[in-house]
Amino acid sequence: MLTLALAAGAIASSMALTRKPAAEARPASAAAVRTFQVNGRIRDIAPGTKTLTVAHEEISGYMPAMSMPLQVRDASLLKGLRAGDEIHFELSVTDDDSWISHIETITAAPPGSEATPASVVNSAELQNGETVPDFTLTDEKGKPVHLSEFRGKAVVLTFIYTRCPLPNFCPLMSKNFQALQERLSKAIPGKYHLLSISIDPKFDTPEVLKGYAALYQAQNQSWSFATGTDEQINNVASLFGLVHEDEGGMISHNLRTALIGPEGRLVHLWKSNVWTAYEVHRMIQEGK
Repeated sequence: MLTLALAAGAIASSMALTRKPAAEARPASAAAVRTFQVNGRIRDIAPGTKTLTVAHEEISGYMPAMSMPLQVRDASLLKGLRAGDEIHFELSVTDDDSWISHIETITAAPPGSEATPASVVNSAELQNGETVPDFTLTDEKGKPVHLSEFRGKAVVLTFIYTRCPLPNFCPLMSKNFQALQERLSKAIPGKYHLLSISIDPKFDTPEVLKGYAALYQAQNQSWSFATGTDEQINNVASLFGLVHEDEGGMISHNLRTALIGPEGRLVHLWKSNVWTAYEVHRMIQEGK
Protein backbone atom coordinates (compact mmCIF):
# COMPACT_ATOMS: atom_id res chain seq x y z
CA MET A 1 0.00 0.00 0.00
CA LEU A 2 2.87 2.32 0.85
CA THR A 3 4.41 1.60 -2.57
CA LEU A 4 1.11 2.38 -4.32
CA ALA A 5 0.73 5.64 -2.40
CA LEU A 6 4.26 6.73 -3.32
CA ALA A 7 3.65 5.86 -6.97
CA ALA A 8 0.39 7.83 -7.02
CA GLY A 9 2.13 10.79 -5.45
CA ALA A 10 4.89 10.69 -8.04
CA ILE A 11 2.35 10.60 -10.87
CA ALA A 12 0.43 13.54 -9.38
CA SER A 13 3.64 15.54 -8.98
CA SER A 14 4.60 14.84 -12.57
CA MET A 15 1.17 15.98 -13.79
CA ALA A 16 1.40 19.16 -11.73
CA LEU A 17 4.78 19.98 -13.26
CA THR A 18 3.69 19.40 -16.86
CA ARG A 19 0.14 20.90 -16.80
CA LYS A 20 -0.04 24.42 -18.29
CA PRO A 21 -2.04 27.14 -16.56
CA ALA A 22 -5.39 27.83 -18.19
CA ALA A 23 -4.30 31.36 -19.12
CA GLU A 24 -1.42 29.93 -21.19
CA ALA A 25 -3.47 27.23 -22.84
CA ARG A 26 -5.21 29.59 -25.30
CA PRO A 27 -4.26 32.83 -27.04
CA ALA A 28 -6.38 35.24 -24.99
CA SER A 29 -5.71 38.25 -27.22
CA ALA A 30 -7.00 36.47 -30.33
CA ALA A 31 -10.03 35.06 -28.53
CA ALA A 32 -10.96 38.52 -27.25
CA VAL A 33 -11.37 40.09 -30.71
CA ARG A 34 -14.84 40.07 -32.24
CA THR A 35 -15.36 41.10 -35.88
CA PHE A 36 -18.49 42.37 -37.61
CA GLN A 37 -19.13 42.78 -41.34
CA VAL A 38 -20.98 46.06 -41.95
CA ASN A 39 -22.25 48.24 -44.81
CA GLY A 40 -22.54 51.99 -44.55
CA ARG A 41 -22.08 55.42 -46.12
CA ILE A 42 -19.19 57.74 -45.25
CA ARG A 43 -20.34 61.07 -43.82
CA ASP A 44 -17.00 62.57 -42.87
CA ILE A 45 -13.27 61.79 -42.98
CA ALA A 46 -10.68 63.10 -40.50
CA PRO A 47 -7.26 61.88 -41.68
CA GLY A 48 -5.49 63.61 -38.78
CA THR A 49 -7.15 61.34 -36.24
CA LYS A 50 -7.55 58.41 -38.69
CA THR A 51 -11.32 58.57 -38.24
CA LEU A 52 -14.29 57.87 -40.49
CA THR A 53 -17.78 58.98 -39.54
CA VAL A 54 -20.05 56.32 -41.02
CA ALA A 55 -23.83 56.07 -41.20
CA HIS A 56 -23.99 52.30 -40.92
CA GLU A 57 -26.63 49.60 -40.96
CA GLU A 58 -27.58 47.60 -37.88
CA ILE A 59 -24.72 45.53 -36.50
CA SER A 60 -26.62 42.43 -35.41
CA GLY A 61 -26.04 41.53 -31.78
CA TYR A 62 -24.00 44.67 -31.15
CA MET A 63 -25.66 48.00 -31.99
CA PRO A 64 -28.45 49.44 -34.13
CA ALA A 65 -28.11 51.45 -37.32
CA MET A 66 -26.57 54.82 -36.50
CA SER A 67 -23.81 57.28 -37.37
CA MET A 68 -20.54 56.96 -35.47
CA PRO A 69 -16.94 58.12 -35.88
CA LEU A 70 -14.85 54.96 -36.17
CA GLN A 71 -11.07 54.79 -36.21
CA VAL A 72 -8.68 52.90 -38.43
CA ARG A 73 -5.24 51.78 -37.26
CA ASP A 74 -3.80 51.76 -40.76
CA ALA A 75 -4.08 55.24 -42.32
CA SER A 76 -3.61 53.73 -45.80
CA LEU A 77 -7.19 52.39 -45.55
CA LEU A 78 -8.44 55.97 -45.98
CA LYS A 79 -6.69 56.48 -49.33
CA GLY A 80 -9.10 57.31 -52.15
CA LEU A 81 -12.17 57.47 -49.90
CA ARG A 82 -14.58 60.42 -50.00
CA ALA A 83 -17.60 61.52 -48.03
CA GLY A 84 -20.64 59.98 -49.71
CA ASP A 85 -18.96 56.69 -50.64
CA GLU A 86 -20.92 53.53 -49.87
CA ILE A 87 -18.57 51.05 -48.22
CA HIS A 88 -18.35 47.59 -46.73
CA PHE A 89 -16.08 47.41 -43.72
CA GLU A 90 -14.95 45.05 -40.99
CA LEU A 91 -15.29 46.35 -37.44
CA SER A 92 -12.99 44.70 -34.88
CA VAL A 93 -13.90 45.02 -31.20
CA THR A 94 -12.16 44.01 -27.98
CA ASP A 95 -12.96 44.79 -24.36
CA ASP A 96 -10.81 47.92 -24.59
CA ASP A 97 -10.83 49.03 -28.21
CA SER A 98 -12.63 49.09 -31.56
CA TRP A 99 -11.37 49.88 -35.05
CA ILE A 100 -12.07 49.39 -38.75
CA SER A 101 -9.72 46.67 -39.93
CA HIS A 102 -10.77 46.40 -43.60
CA ILE A 103 -12.65 48.64 -46.07
CA GLU A 104 -14.05 48.02 -49.56
CA THR A 105 -15.82 50.65 -51.66
CA ILE A 106 -19.19 49.45 -52.91
CA THR A 107 -20.23 52.62 -54.76
CA ALA A 108 -18.07 55.73 -55.06
CA ALA A 109 -19.81 59.05 -54.56
CA PRO A 110 -20.16 61.09 -57.79
CA PRO A 111 -17.97 64.24 -57.82
CA GLY A 112 -19.64 67.11 -56.00
CA SER A 113 -22.17 64.89 -54.22
CA GLU A 114 -20.28 64.53 -50.93
CA ALA A 115 -22.49 64.03 -47.87
CA THR A 116 -22.78 66.74 -45.28
CA PRO A 117 -20.03 66.29 -42.68
CA ALA A 118 -21.24 64.92 -39.35
CA SER A 119 -19.21 67.42 -37.39
CA VAL A 120 -20.39 70.85 -38.48
CA VAL A 121 -18.53 73.70 -36.81
CA ASN A 122 -20.82 75.35 -34.29
CA SER A 123 -20.52 79.13 -33.98
CA ALA A 124 -21.18 78.78 -30.23
CA GLU A 125 -18.13 76.55 -29.73
CA LEU A 126 -15.69 78.17 -27.32
CA GLN A 127 -12.10 78.94 -28.23
CA ASN A 128 -9.07 78.58 -25.96
CA GLY A 129 -8.86 81.47 -23.53
CA GLU A 130 -12.57 82.27 -23.57
CA THR A 131 -14.55 82.18 -20.33
CA VAL A 132 -16.89 79.18 -20.08
CA PRO A 133 -20.40 80.45 -19.25
CA ASP A 134 -21.86 79.14 -16.01
CA PHE A 135 -24.40 76.34 -16.34
CA THR A 136 -26.54 74.25 -14.04
CA LEU A 137 -27.09 70.50 -14.21
CA THR A 138 -28.16 67.75 -11.75
CA ASP A 139 -25.57 65.46 -10.20
CA GLU A 140 -25.73 61.76 -9.32
CA LYS A 141 -27.09 62.64 -5.88
CA GLY A 142 -30.02 64.52 -7.44
CA LYS A 143 -28.65 67.90 -6.38
CA PRO A 144 -27.97 70.95 -8.59
CA VAL A 145 -24.38 71.31 -9.75
CA HIS A 146 -23.06 74.61 -11.12
CA LEU A 147 -19.82 75.08 -13.02
CA SER A 148 -19.18 78.24 -11.01
CA GLU A 149 -18.92 76.28 -7.74
CA PHE A 150 -15.60 74.87 -8.96
CA ARG A 151 -14.02 78.28 -9.58
CA GLY A 152 -10.48 78.26 -8.20
CA LYS A 153 -9.99 74.63 -9.27
CA ALA A 154 -8.89 73.05 -12.54
CA VAL A 155 -11.99 71.42 -14.08
CA VAL A 156 -11.81 68.55 -16.56
CA LEU A 157 -15.13 67.97 -18.32
CA THR A 158 -16.20 65.21 -20.70
CA PHE A 159 -19.37 63.73 -22.19
CA ILE A 160 -20.51 60.12 -21.80
CA TYR A 161 -23.59 57.94 -21.66
CA THR A 162 -23.81 54.74 -19.65
CA ARG A 163 -25.16 52.52 -22.45
CA CYS A 164 -22.39 53.43 -24.93
CA PRO A 165 -21.27 50.18 -26.66
CA LEU A 166 -17.91 51.23 -28.13
CA PRO A 167 -15.10 50.56 -25.64
CA ASN A 168 -12.91 53.39 -26.93
CA PHE A 169 -15.65 55.99 -26.58
CA CYS A 170 -17.53 56.59 -23.31
CA PRO A 171 -15.98 53.65 -21.40
CA LEU A 172 -12.51 54.90 -22.35
CA MET A 173 -13.35 58.45 -21.24
CA SER A 174 -14.45 57.08 -17.87
CA LYS A 175 -11.35 54.90 -17.53
CA ASN A 176 -9.19 57.90 -18.36
CA PHE A 177 -11.03 59.96 -15.73
CA GLN A 178 -10.47 57.17 -13.20
CA ALA A 179 -6.74 57.29 -13.95
CA LEU A 180 -6.82 61.09 -13.81
CA GLN A 181 -8.57 60.99 -10.44
CA GLU A 182 -5.87 58.70 -9.05
CA ARG A 183 -3.08 60.91 -10.39
CA LEU A 184 -4.53 64.30 -9.39
CA SER A 185 -5.72 63.19 -5.94
CA LYS A 186 -2.06 62.53 -5.12
CA ALA A 187 -0.53 65.52 -6.92
CA ILE A 188 -3.03 68.35 -6.29
CA PRO A 189 -5.69 67.16 -3.80
CA GLY A 190 -8.58 69.59 -3.44
CA LYS A 191 -7.46 71.67 -6.44
CA TYR A 192 -9.31 69.91 -9.26
CA HIS A 193 -12.75 68.60 -10.18
CA LEU A 194 -13.86 66.08 -12.80
CA LEU A 195 -17.27 66.42 -14.44
CA SER A 196 -18.80 63.66 -16.62
CA ILE A 197 -21.95 64.87 -18.39
CA SER A 198 -24.44 62.33 -19.75
CA ILE A 199 -25.89 62.97 -23.20
CA ASP A 200 -28.66 60.42 -22.50
CA PRO A 201 -30.81 62.20 -19.89
CA LYS A 202 -33.87 60.03 -20.56
CA PHE A 203 -32.07 56.89 -19.38
CA ASP A 204 -29.21 58.24 -17.27
CA THR A 205 -31.11 59.36 -14.19
CA PRO A 206 -29.19 60.39 -11.06
CA GLU A 207 -29.70 56.88 -9.68
CA VAL A 208 -28.27 55.28 -12.83
CA LEU A 209 -25.33 57.68 -12.79
CA LYS A 210 -24.71 56.92 -9.12
CA GLY A 211 -24.34 53.22 -9.93
CA TYR A 212 -22.14 54.02 -12.93
CA ALA A 213 -19.90 56.23 -10.78
CA ALA A 214 -19.39 53.32 -8.37
CA LEU A 215 -18.04 51.17 -11.24
CA TYR A 216 -15.15 53.61 -11.61
CA GLN A 217 -14.58 54.21 -7.88
CA ALA A 218 -15.46 57.89 -8.33
CA GLN A 219 -14.81 60.06 -5.27
CA ASN A 220 -17.84 62.33 -5.19
CA GLN A 221 -15.96 65.22 -3.60
CA SER A 222 -13.79 65.49 -6.74
CA TRP A 223 -15.74 63.74 -9.53
CA SER A 224 -19.37 64.50 -10.41
CA PHE A 225 -21.67 62.79 -12.90
CA ALA A 226 -24.34 65.10 -14.28
CA THR A 227 -27.61 64.96 -16.16
CA GLY A 228 -30.33 67.50 -16.87
CA THR A 229 -33.06 68.42 -19.33
CA ASP A 230 -32.47 68.05 -23.07
CA GLU A 231 -32.17 71.84 -23.27
CA GLN A 232 -29.56 71.98 -20.50
CA ILE A 233 -27.49 69.18 -22.01
CA ASN A 234 -27.68 70.66 -25.52
CA ASN A 235 -26.62 74.06 -24.20
CA VAL A 236 -23.48 72.67 -22.54
CA ALA A 237 -22.71 70.39 -25.52
CA SER A 238 -22.85 73.32 -27.95
CA LEU A 239 -20.22 75.21 -25.94
CA PHE A 240 -17.68 72.50 -26.72
CA GLY A 241 -18.82 71.46 -30.21
CA LEU A 242 -20.24 68.12 -29.13
CA VAL A 243 -22.60 66.67 -31.75
CA HIS A 244 -25.01 63.98 -30.56
CA GLU A 245 -28.19 62.39 -31.80
CA ASP A 246 -30.48 59.77 -30.27
CA GLU A 247 -31.01 56.98 -32.78
CA GLY A 248 -33.47 54.59 -31.19
CA GLY A 249 -31.92 54.41 -27.72
CA MET A 250 -28.32 54.41 -28.94
CA ILE A 251 -26.62 57.77 -29.35
CA SER A 252 -24.32 58.73 -32.19
CA HIS A 253 -21.83 61.32 -31.02
CA ASN A 254 -18.36 62.71 -31.40
CA LEU A 255 -15.90 63.16 -28.53
CA ARG A 256 -15.06 66.25 -26.51
CA THR A 257 -12.99 66.60 -23.32
CA ALA A 258 -12.22 70.06 -21.98
CA LEU A 259 -9.75 71.48 -19.49
CA ILE A 260 -11.04 74.63 -17.79
CA GLY A 261 -8.59 76.69 -15.74
CA PRO A 262 -9.16 77.84 -12.13
CA GLU A 263 -10.27 81.26 -13.41
CA GLY A 264 -13.00 79.65 -15.56
CA ARG A 265 -11.35 79.97 -18.99
CA LEU A 266 -11.05 77.18 -21.54
CA VAL A 267 -7.45 75.94 -21.57
CA HIS A 268 -7.67 73.08 -24.08
CA LEU A 269 -10.29 71.03 -25.91
CA TRP A 270 -9.52 67.46 -26.97
CA LYS A 271 -11.64 66.37 -29.95
CA SER A 272 -10.78 62.68 -29.91
CA ASN A 273 -9.97 59.86 -27.49
CA VAL A 274 -6.23 60.34 -28.00
CA TRP A 275 -5.33 61.92 -24.65
CA THR A 276 -3.92 60.60 -21.39
CA ALA A 277 -4.11 61.40 -17.70
CA TYR A 278 -0.42 62.33 -17.83
CA GLU A 279 -1.05 64.88 -20.61
CA VAL A 280 -3.90 66.57 -18.72
CA HIS A 281 -1.88 66.64 -15.48
CA ARG A 282 1.06 68.25 -17.31
CA MET A 283 -1.19 70.96 -18.76
CA ILE A 284 -2.63 71.73 -15.32
CA GLN A 285 0.88 71.95 -13.85
CA GLU A 286 2.09 74.23 -16.60
CA GLY A 287 -0.95 76.47 -16.19
CA LYS A 288 -1.42 76.78 -19.93
